[in-house]
Amino acid sequence: MTFLELCKALRWSRLSQISYQRANFYSTKTKKKESSMPVNPLKEYYAASFQKENGVVYDKKPFKILCEKGKVYYWCLCGQSKNQPFCDGTHKNIFLKIKHRPVAFTVTETKEYWLCQCKQTNNRPFCDGTHLKEDVVVKRK
Repeated sequence: MTFLELCKALRWSRLSQISYQRANFYSTKTKKKESSMPVNPLKEYYAASFQKENGVVYDKKPFKILCEKGKVYYWCLCGQSKNQPFCDGTHKNIFLKIKHRPVAFTVTETKEYWLCQCKQTNNRPFCDGTHLKEDVVVKRK
């Protein structure tokens, strides 16, 4: 191998290393992260979590609240509570004829969580962005 061929080979290998590093730097594939969407550990134990219908849209924005690990909370599904996003027992009023029951939930760590107030979420009681859908926006107007 001549000196000139050796220089070209080294230059080529150095350029391929640089382009490989750039490809990794600008890669659109994200590394596997832990799911940021919280899950209700009590979901399987309380039948109220599996109610088919959703409640009345209370608000189009989620509510951020500090929840403590191990404490049990009751999230209002009917949308009629005056203590949103938590249940105050309004669904028990026989004259309102509300069929929804509150969803019991707890969290695995103490931190701030976004609780759904549109009552249309698929991850009860946590917000999953459903309030951004056009049909939910129309319901609240």
